Amino acid sequence: MAEVNEPVNNTTPATQIEQNEKAMRLGAEMLAGRIVDIRPELDFTSELGFIYPAVEQVLAVKGGEVVSTLELLADKGIVKREFFDKFIHCPQCLSVVLRPSTRCPKCGSGNIPRGRVFEHFVCKYVGLEAEFIHKGRYICPKCGQELRTIGSDYRSLGMLRKCRDCDEVFNIPIIKWRCLKCSSLTAEDGVSEVNVYSYRFNEAKRGWLEFELKPKSQLIEFLKKRGYEVKENAEVKGRSGAKHSIDILATRDDGVITCNIAIGIKVAGDEIGLGEIFNFDDIAYDIGIHDKILVVAPALGKEAEKYASLQRINVLGVKDLETVLAGGVPKPSEGVKREPFEFNSKSQFIEYLKQQDYEIEENTEVTGRSGAEHSIDILATRDDAIITHRVVVGIELAEEAVGLEKVFDFDDKAYDIGILAKVFIAVPGLTQEARQFAQRQKIKVFEVNDLEPSS
Repeated sequence: MAEVNEPVNNTTPATQIEQNEKAMRLGAEMLAGRIVDIRPELDFTSELGFIYPAVEQVLAVKGGEVVSTLELLADKGIVKREFFDKFIHCPQCLSVVLRPSTRCPKCGSGNIPRGRVFEHFVCKYVGLEAEFIHKGRYICPKCGQELRTIGSDYRSLGMLRKCRDCDEVFNIPIIKWRCLKCSSLTAEDGVSEVNVYSYRFNEAKRGWLEFELKPKSQLIEFLKKRGYEVKENAEVKGRSGAKHSIDILATRDDGVITCNIAIGIKVAGDEIGLGEIFNFDDIAYDIGIHDKILVVAPALGKEAEKYASLQRINVLGVKDLETVLAGGVPKPSEGVKREPFEFNSKSQFIEYLKQQDYEIEENTEVTGRSGAEHSIDILATRDDAIITHRVVVGIELAEEAVGLEKVFDFDDKAYDIGILAKVFIAVPGLTQEARQFAQRQKIKVFEVNDLEPSS
């Protein structure tokens, strides 16, 4: 008899998203205390043979969809699953309404009465007691002799069964299952068993669920309003070849620079330790993302806090995040491009940056970590409330292609002032060597034939 512990997941990505939304809706009901224990009720008119009435009422779905949603919550640890019962299904019509049918192990007949079985010593006939009774006496149905004394004429073999079709005498019959819907008869190893579970809310997940249901969805909406494309539980392949899962991956390509933000969520009963912060930072490094946000509840430990500061991880407590989000959802950014744009002058380039909500400083002096003063052609800063993006822009005009030395000096300057988002405008272009270096150092390059003076 095959056993199935959980429903098979044959859902498409779109269906999975819908299931996740239903799971969160059910989680909200549990969080509010309106649903605590979810127990199945037998209902042989349903497809599964059982129903979860409270869940069906909340989600307006039935059958397998309810089970899939509950299993999704169980996988996330939001509910604890407990064994309730075991059902069997007809392999022909999938009905759960079956009854056991005892059968002869030799010929499979169901005509197998049970009773005391006698053996006549003289002729060796074995049969049920009822076969020997004739006019109040025991008469052997085979040889016709009377059985007078037990132990000398005959013996009792005990309570057994005898098949009336093949005369097999046996103790334990085989079991077959008769479907009361389609009448098919199936051997015991041909039907499938399905475990049925009850579910109850896992209080240890309360903090995590509270964050998932409100602040997280608000954060995602906030990022989308700022022009980001957002992926939850994003699977990303790192430079090491390993695959990593990021809680939230936010990407914004405005045509000048691509901003990638890795957002990790750590919600626990106790303070978050160094190990979890190190793991998040290690993943961000492997996938090449420098803008890192970590949302924590309740808080970081002291060592973890120091490490996060050292690695430039922007740490937000849930209340900090709620304060940011309570400031109002920002207006949607206008003019966000998904491909490089064209410009003819420095002023046109700057105006475009301003349209993308960057604050601009031209020809500014910045002190690097080395103590050196650096002159920056354009320093663009964009404050997204939860993280600040800084972009350094270098402009080099020459009679011929700009060489490696100029690009190297620009990259060195950006490194010293601690800015990783780099844009280099080269007029009339770069040498092959300089272009290869820029690509390796992840410098966004605009090669233009001419750059008109700013108006």
